[in-house]
Amino acid sequence: MWNRNEQTICAISTPQGVGGIAVIRISGKEALAACKRLAKSLSPLKKIVPRHAYLSEIFTVIDPGSDYKIDDVLITYFAEGRSFTGEEVVEISCHGSQFITQKILESLIQSGCRMANKGEFTFRAFMNGKLDLVQAESVLALIESQSQASAKIALRQLAGHVSKQFAEQISELTWCLAHIEASIDFSEQGIEVVNNNDLIKKLKNVMLNLQKIIASYKSGKIIKEGIKVALIGEPNVGKSSLLNLLLQQDRAIVTPIAGTTRDAIEGDTVFEGIKFSICDTAGLRETQDLIESIGISKSKFEASTADIVCFVLDCSEKNWTNSLMLAAEQNKTKQIFLLNKADTIEAAQRAELIKKIDSRNTLLFTSALQPETRRAVLLLIKASVGNLEYLNEAIISSARQHEQASYSLEMIANSVQELEQNIGAEFVALHLKEALVSLQKILGQVFDDQILDRIFKDFCLGK
Repeated sequence: MWNRNEQTICAISTPQGVGGIAVIRISGKEALAACKRLAKSLSPLKKIVPRHAYLSEIFTVIDPGSDYKIDDVLITYFAEGRSFTGEEVVEISCHGSQFITQKILESLIQSGCRMANKGEFTFRAFMNGKLDLVQAESVLALIESQSQASAKIALRQLAGHVSKQFAEQISELTWCLAHIEASIDFSEQGIEVVNNNDLIKKLKNVMLNLQKIIASYKSGKIIKEGIKVALIGEPNVGKSSLLNLLLQQDRAIVTPIAGTTRDAIEGDTVFEGIKFSICDTAGLRETQDLIESIGISKSKFEASTADIVCFVLDCSEKNWTNSLMLAAEQNKTKQIFLLNKADTIEAAQRAELIKKIDSRNTLLFTSALQPETRRAVLLLIKASVGNLEYLNEAIISSARQHEQASYSLEMIANSVQELEQNIGAEFVALHLKEALVSLQKILGQVFDDQILDRIFKDFCLGK
């Protein structure tokens, strides 16, 4: 990866397929020169003004003698240091034909460019100091965002809010480590460079800040990936009807026949800016049917991996044994009891049904025939997940960042304990160095090939 900045790269940056417009991006020292070989109307111009769009015909250079016109395009030039990658960049906006984009790319390669690898534009932005590693990850998170909330936290990360928080803790740790190492150097002279109590106070403050950032990961992950919900219950309690209502589409087949749903059926919906991934499952019951047994096993697996399990109970039935047994087994997962088909019973009967469920559990009377049920269920699920009001704060949603921050916190805690026990400064410095390097890895101030491969492997071409 290290000699990539010596080469000029190109790729289509818009999705593959047919569309009104496609954008091809070129980055590197020869970006403008390569483009001029195709766009003949640019060649006579003495100066190309950065960030101005130029209308031009574009020709193939695969067979220069044929003078084959590919398309009429708009060309925008970005000067070195003033572009996304930090290099000279040209963007060609052409008609969104697969044939046209392929011909332009072939001509650019003929002109000395090469096809970009996955994430190479963002990689170059990182290597050229335009982005740190947290911001680079947020680019992919923003591209993949599927809700208003996930896009919002990605934009805040891209703007540097998370990076600023980590940079502040790095600065504090650097100060502490510098003073500890200075005290080691002057220990023979009996000079106290810094008081242990002052160091402990500073380090505990860093720990509090890191704990707050680490605590945000749970909400950040849910906002980024969506709330995973499993609908669990006996056959014919109305799970599939509820799924269709929540998704606002006929995703699952609904029949009066028990056991209609034999496999997990999933779908996504967005409510109040949050993505919900909802899974309908096979009904819980004793069965000799092999296929249905497999489906029931999958139901239990979905219940064990969901953020929220909604146990759907039929108000008109009294046999809830299988659901209540599974609820007891899955008591570590957040649970909601949906007493469905509430339109079939009188209000006076509700109190009797509530007594059958542990009073500590959250419950809601529902009916798939009532449109307002959707809002009530999704609001309850959202509230049950916990605090999602991190949207205006710096929060993390990357497992890598969480892993490194947690390790740093552990090393700082070791340092504080050693300072409190008056253990040698050399041991304190050792743990603080580990903590500091771990935070520097988050921002990419320290990195290796494996870290970069792990981050950029999921990027698409052209970004």
